[in-house]
Amino acid sequence: MASNTYEREHLVVTAVGPDRVGLVEQISNFLLKEGCNIEDSKMAVFCGEFTIILLVTGKEDALGRVAASIPSLTAQTGLTFTCKHPAARASAESALPCRLVAMCMDHPGVVHQLSSALSRLGVNIESLETKTEEAAMSGTPIFRLEARLSVPSRVNLHNLRQELDGIGQRENIDIEFSLLQRA
Repeated sequence: MASNTYEREHLVVTAVGPDRVGLVEQISNFLLKEGCNIEDSKMAVFCGEFTIILLVTGKEDALGRVAASIPSLTAQTGLTFTCKHPAARASAESALPCRLVAMCMDHPGVVHQLSSALSRLGVNIESLETKTEEAAMSGTPIFRLEARLSVPSRVNLHNLRQELDGIGQRENIDIEFSLLQRA
């Protein structure tokens, strides 16, 4: 008996180019017409440049049509697209979901300091977002980082917190680290 269900395949699609109204509508309409779904996405505008990262799911032939139609989509939108089938994920060890928030007066090296410490301890950064805004009263640039981490169960959380606190003290960064509820 034939099944109506299918194994969903994945395609990672990225694009960058001049921002204008209607880009998200054009991209989402294109994917819908090909029978694909946007499962996950991140979009932002940086200095007038629109950027997007999409995790697209669908049947293998539909994703093939999407990949083959990238030049047409580039011509329609003015964005530069790339697409890639994600590599098979290795079985992950047991890990705790955590959140890291850091705030300070903006200065070079904040992301590097924090990511180096996390990397040394084997902590995976699953998502990271940074933003620099002017402080309300003084206009001083304030840097904010927020990350979702996957901390292997073998990592001592006390040692991780001490490492982060040490960076905070040396670099004058307010750091908050917390465990998240498992999904």
